[in-house]
This record gives sequence, C-alpha cells and structure tokens, in this order.
Amino acid sequence: MLAREEADTVELIGSLERSGKARLPGGSAGIGAAGVDTLESLIADLNGQMLEAAAELKFELAARLRDELADLKRDLRQIQKAGHA
Repeated sequence: MLAREEADTVELIGSLERSGKARLPGGSAGIGAAGVDTLESLIADLNGQMLEAAAELKFELAARLRDELADLKRDLRQIQKAGHA
C-alpha cells in the first residue's frame, strides 16, 4: 500500500514537471503556481515521513500521514483540473 502511495506521489509530481503547466507563455506564473510549488514540496516531505514511519514500524503515524497525503494530492489535482497549475 505504501509503495502504491509513493508511486502515485512520484507520478503526480513528475507529471507537473513534465507538462510545465505551472508556467504560462512568456515566463509568467499561473495563479496557482506558488500554491502548486508549496503543495509539491509538502507532498514530497510527507511522503518521506510516511515511508520513514513505516520503516520504524510506526504504522498509526504512517496511516495518518498517508491520509494527509491523500488530501493534499486531491487538492493538487483540483488545482490542475481547474487549469490554475
């Protein structure tokens, strides 16, 4: 389950980097670009914390972090869907 969550994180963040959608033509940032950058950093950080907690057998903490990650990823996908990233 954790491997699937990490793969989803890598895919989500990687898709934003590959698409370049966080920037508009002319180099100006979209209205969600700063939020996207913040969310990406937070998601990556929480993903690492989740994996570390699981490795340390702190499964309740890992589950809470997984749930928080799911919420943040949902928010990021909504920003993408709205075209602000």
